[in-house]
Amino acid sequence: MSEKESKDIPEQPAKGRSEKLMLILVAVALVLTLANTVLIVMNPTAKKVEQFNEELKTDLADSVASLHKKIDGLRSAEVEWQAVLKKAQAKPDAIYKVVNTQDGYLTLTEIDKTESPAAQ
Repeated sequence: MSEKESKDIPEQPAKGRSEKLMLILVAVALVLTLANTVLIVMNPTAKKVEQFNEELKTDLADSVASLHKKIDGLRSAEVEWQAVLKKAQAKPDAIYKVVNTQDGYLTLTEIDKTESPAAQ
């Protein structure tokens, strides 16, 4: 019996090592599975966030373009009215009429005093 007992003793440490190795492998597999599951679950969310970011970028670019267009319109209107003021300053006694042109802009035109109903 002593021979059988001595044979059983060396087998137990090997069995304990294999159990520890198996437990480590199972734990690593579990961690990898959980990480993979989290990545799969988060993937649709990431796509939605990325799409939302792209939409925001597009909206922002459109807003900036619209703002630049309005600023350019204001600059051109300022240039036009500076020209109108120079024209009015050159002839301060003249009578002027604001006229809406075909392209939608307002312009200042000089009226002859003979045509003016207020002068009569």
